[in-house]
Amino acid sequence: MDRLLTTKELADLLRINEKKVYQLVREAGVPHVRIAGKWLFPRDHLLRWIDERVEREKDVFIVGSDDILLGRLLASYSQGNFPQSLGFYSAVGSLKGLDALSRRKAHACCVHLLDVESGEYNLPFIKRYASGHEWVVVNLWHRRQGLIVRRGNPLGIKGMGDIARKGARFINRNEGSGTRVLIEYLLREEGVEAQEIKGFGSEVSTHMEVALKVLLGEADVGMGIEYVTHLLPLDFVPLREERFDLVVPKELWHTKAIGNFLSLVTPLKIKELFPRLPGYSFRETGKVILE
Repeated sequence: MDRLLTTKELADLLRINEKKVYQLVREAGVPHVRIAGKWLFPRDHLLRWIDERVEREKDVFIVGSDDILLGRLLASYSQGNFPQSLGFYSAVGSLKGLDALSRRKAHACCVHLLDVESGEYNLPFIKRYASGHEWVVVNLWHRRQGLIVRRGNPLGIKGMGDIARKGARFINRNEGSGTRVLIEYLLREEGVEAQEIKGFGSEVSTHMEVALKVLLGEADVGMGIEYVTHLLPLDFVPLREERFDLVVPKELWHTKAIGNFLSLVTPLKIKELFPRLPGYSFRETGKVILE
């Protein structure tokens, strides 16, 4: 039978205090059972959990905003470092990404969140939604966001106000994404109510999904990055350039996996891997914004 450790025995094994053990139970999924109100920890399960975490620390887990270039960079990282280290990417949106990062569900989070009060990107949201932790924020790149329309822009759409006035069918982005924050900001800026936009309640989760909806005629217009309109026969109406950053817990900043991934995040290396990237700017790539 698997030996059961007490909280004190586990704390001694891991060389941490007992309060930290309870934190690991809440946040890190430490194998445990509760018998007669007492926490006990199966030793063999616990050792497997430690082994799994050691292996997991060799990989790179990134959550947050959807970005095609980031996905391609992580694929390149995995190809170059297999089998010792792999890159994993979950595009859940910028706000959910910050929440996941603060819960230690990932090693880093990519964000592009415009604070409507200050006009600043990302830092106000990091302070608001991920306070109580120490972070390093590094710029990945800047990218152009705008309206994705059919070739030739048959409805002559130039801004969010035109979508409402012309009754164009809109495809929206998921709530909590940086693009959704930008959409709602631009609507307020032009004095347009969400209910005036036909299709405002129809949501997808990625820039490519927006582009495909327009390409297939299921929508007339959507918000997304310029790059996707160079992959498909679509046109683009630029509205704003945004800063796209990576947020990393300070405790992981100097780890080998993060360092190896960030070695790819230089203008020279990116252009070497992917020579044609319309809609992206690398003028601040690699710059540490917050440390």
